[in-house]
Amino acid sequence: MSLHIHTQGSGPDLVFLHGWGLNSDVWEELADQLSSHYRVTLIDLPGHGRSSLTRPDYQLEHIAEQLAAAVPQPAIWIGWSLGGLIALQIAHQHPEQVQALALVASSPRFVQSDDWPHGVAPEIFEKFAHELEEDYQATLNRFLTIQAAGSREAKKEIRRLRERLLRHGEPRVEALRGGLRLLQRSDLRHTLDTLHCPSKIILGRRDTLASARAKEPLQQHYPHLDISVIQGAAHTPFISHPEQFLAVLKEFIEHHV
Repeated sequence: MSLHIHTQGSGPDLVFLHGWGLNSDVWEELADQLSSHYRVTLIDLPGHGRSSLTRPDYQLEHIAEQLAAAVPQPAIWIGWSLGGLIALQIAHQHPEQVQALALVASSPRFVQSDDWPHGVAPEIFEKFAHELEEDYQATLNRFLTIQAAGSREAKKEIRRLRERLLRHGEPRVEALRGGLRLLQRSDLRHTLDTLHCPSKIILGRRDTLASARAKEPLQQHYPHLDISVIQGAAHTPFISHPEQFLAVLKEFIEHHV
């Protein structure tokens, strides 16, 4: 499989993974700011952006294996949304390669269950899965709108995300289908107990996909997690609140390089 990997800057290694339906260009401004002190690696997930998709199955373990092989040196991994789920799996499978881990607007489990009321209602993802088969372009646009829901900067975020989404062509529908299944079915809470690296979660107070309400139960069950909430932000705090987000992320990075 051919992964598109872009590296810029020099210094300690940072690796960024994007979310469902997008590509690594969502990190563009942040990468430019960090690359004066760090070597920043941006990866397009399989079937997204400029990365090809050569195997039909979209399994979390396989994707983690492929990405870890693409970045063999120890690094600080930063994953947004679905990218956070994948980064968490990489930390579980390849702890020697993850120096520290930052999950942005992400969760070890995205869907509600009896013992996890902080996720998205299952029927919402089921509706997305159905609509994806009917009109995947409209589904992508609707998902962009949901990501910005509640944000005071919603129009700005949607405009920025839509521009980045289409910059390198549309993502493969097979990758969209597989990534949606990962968001629906994955439960990585058990991996949080096994993490051997410093771990940070950055949430948006207004996020409807990775709820900030999960902060207290996560810290109660996993006291080693460092969790910050950015007020006024929704699912893309690095776009809507770039200065606050960068300050929080840099503080974490500087403590663990």
